[in-house]
Amino acid sequence: MSDTINYDEFNRQLVQNKIGITAAELHGFLSGILAGGNHDESWRSLVKDMLNNGQVFDASLDEQIKNLYHLTKQQFFNENFEFELLLSSHDLFAQIDDLVGWVNHFLLGIGLAQPKINRLKDDVGEAIYDLRQIVKLGYDESDDEQELGFAFEEIKEYVRITAMLCFDEFNETDISPTIH
Repeated sequence: MSDTINYDEFNRQLVQNKIGITAAELHGFLSGILAGGNHDESWRSLVKDMLNNGQVFDASLDEQIKNLYHLTKQQFFNENFEFELLLSSHDLFAQIDDLVGWVNHFLLGIGLAQPKINRLKDDVGEAIYDLRQIVKLGYDESDDEQELGFAFEEIKEYVRITAMLCFDEFNETDISPTIH
């Protein structure tokens, strides 16, 4: 497994296979499933159903999706907070669009893993509410790009931390052995 995913190449594979989702959106979906506590093989069926009407993927694309899933899982479990969002490195507007798509699909993934997530009232419930507001974000291409870039970085970091918060809430992350 590779330690990185080439965003542009992965997007090309998705387009070539007529999958109507970006690499950012797929990463958001997988991140939501993992953050919601789903770690069994059912994630594969969820992805196939969502992306390909339940059909098997091309072997190369299937391998890329598995790599992305395992890399994301590894990042979530890493104690150094290495989890990162997979977003385009193109212009700011493409990155903003990717972030909104990522968040939207994260909410879909976590909602499938945690169907009662709407009922949470604590920090996680508030964070989910915030993510729903982020999905509604818009911009005008005439906006000051420096200010927009600063706001984007702040929101991206908030989304990253929120994903880790959700992961911590719905996953057993204490992997140290119990001493009796």
